Amino acid sequence: MVSLTEVVRPAIAGAPLDYRIRLAGTGLYNVYGREITGRRLTDVYNSAAADYWRSELGKLVAEGRPAVGVHNLAWRGASHLSIVWLRLPLASNGTDVDLILGYDAVVGLSALPTGIRAA
Repeated sequence: MVSLTEVVRPAIAGAPLDYRIRLAGTGLYNVYGREITGRRLTDVYNSAAADYWRSELGKLVAEGRPAVGVHNLAWRGASHLSIVWLRLPLASNGTDVDLILGYDAVVGLSALPTGIRAA
């Protein structure tokens, strides 16, 4: 499942970065149970999960290097699911990361109904 996350730089110097999901592949709807495109981290995750992603994405932005990890979805009441994730930094000016391309593989997803039906 593919995603594209925008790095939202604060207007106030020294304030933390924020992140907005610009694109969330259809498969992510099954994981989150709703459309997450256009939402910020705090609109999608509880505070602990938002802090996790803010930390992981912050390291990626600061280092400008790809990152990988595993995140359990127990925060969503789905402890049987985990996301194995890959995030790749993108910089429109060649230096400053302003977009993050993501790929998620959900372990345990086959137990969930898709909610998507053929026309």
